[in-house]
Amino acid sequence: MRESSLNIFLTIMLSATITGCGTANKMKFSEFQKAYNQADYCAAADKVLEKSGMCDMSADDIQPDDFNIDEQLNGGTALFLAQKQEISDKFFENASEQIQEDLESLGLARSAVEVAANASLTDYNPMIMDGIYLHSYTLLNALAQNNKDEAKIQVNRAYAVQQKAVEEFNKEIQKQKEETVKDMMQIQKEAQAVNNKNILNVLNNYKEFERWHGYANFVNPYITYMSGLYLMTNGHSGSDYETASNYLKRVSGMVQNNRFVKHDLAQANNLAAQKQSNLNPTAWVIFENGLVANFKEFRIDLPVFIATNNVKTASLALPYPQEREAAYQNISVSNGTQQVKTELLADIDNIFIAEFKKKLPIIVTKAVTKLTLQTVAQAVMQNKLGDLGGIAMATYSVATAGADTRSWYSLPKNVQLAKINKAGSNLTLTIGGRNYQVKVPENNHSVIYVRVPTKESAPVIQVIDL
Repeated sequence: MRESSLNIFLTIMLSATITGCGTANKMKFSEFQKAYNQADYCAAADKVLEKSGMCDMSADDIQPDDFNIDEQLNGGTALFLAQKQEISDKFFENASEQIQEDLESLGLARSAVEVAANASLTDYNPMIMDGIYLHSYTLLNALAQNNKDEAKIQVNRAYAVQQKAVEEFNKEIQKQKEETVKDMMQIQKEAQAVNNKNILNVLNNYKEFERWHGYANFVNPYITYMSGLYLMTNGHSGSDYETASNYLKRVSGMVQNNRFVKHDLAQANNLAAQKQSNLNPTAWVIFENGLVANFKEFRIDLPVFIATNNVKTASLALPYPQEREAAYQNISVSNGTQQVKTELLADIDNIFIAEFKKKLPIIVTKAVTKLTLQTVAQAVMQNKLGDLGGIAMATYSVATAGADTRSWYSLPKNVQLAKINKAGSNLTLTIGGRNYQVKVPENNHSVIYVRVPTKESAPVIQVIDL
């Protein structure tokens, strides 16, 4: 009995520790988000990575493996916006390798332990979109450092990751289904009906997300477009231009109302067919707008069948997507004689929520089933050790029932595009009613990268040669 009491005490103490870790994690990311929204990106990197002076470090000082993948992604983004290319690249490259390993080991779907256990107990399990989107930043980083060979490598990597995503996702879902069948077999037959009803009840709370469909086969139009743009402006052969045309054709089919993509596609086709040999000096504006949807915690109480005529109520915590606002509807660019507004290139909310929706049935099925098994175990403990045992298990269950709400939530809500011919070295961006003068090289092509997380954020404006 004395040993049992000690185990119960340790269980309660562990629960308290887990709760404290979860609270600290939420506070850390809250502080990161505050600095990020204020466009203080060096401070944001310090907050999420829990280190001082990140922007003053060299890439050699950084050990990315010391950080979780979500910390690497959010920290890498902040450092990218602070124009610390080498450090941000080191985080993105390491995250890319870890995500690739997860992809190959069937680890990309959020498992039941992640939705039924406190986030502090598990490593962040990246979404498929994470492994694809990061190549947008590594491509821009390579171009900003005038490393065209590395840029081509990032284009090829982005393509390979997108090609592999569908196959590995389907394998992962199948694996999760098999694990769920094993879990279901542990539930007594009388409880099966209640468990299935609970699953349907939880899924009904996510009905509003039925309108999100994403893009076919996990394709991200943004990185696909950037790959096509790079090949179109840096092509050395007909095959480069044909590949650029294929990329841009794919994007044009996904964002059919974007006239700039259509114009790029027409030019890529002309280059591939040798109907034209070069492009006039052009500036493409890439506008990362607002903040992508993030997860909040959604709790629901469910009846759980314990034994004949014995039903208990248990609480389940799950991640629930919540949309956030765009900073602006669009921005505009002028060359002095012409002004154009940005148009939608990629709806990142659509990608984020649609991927979550695809995984939702298996997430909910596993989480509800795990909850049932956990609640039954709690009842057994109470019968075996009395009220103290029941209290210990209940304490542990409550402490470990926090939903995993982590994500790469420093991404934009959407990405927009505009293009304009250069007429000299001056362009004017209009962002939120305010004009910004931008100097560009006259005789070559440029990307003008703009990032505005919120209306209160000062815009990041970076000119990158293509």
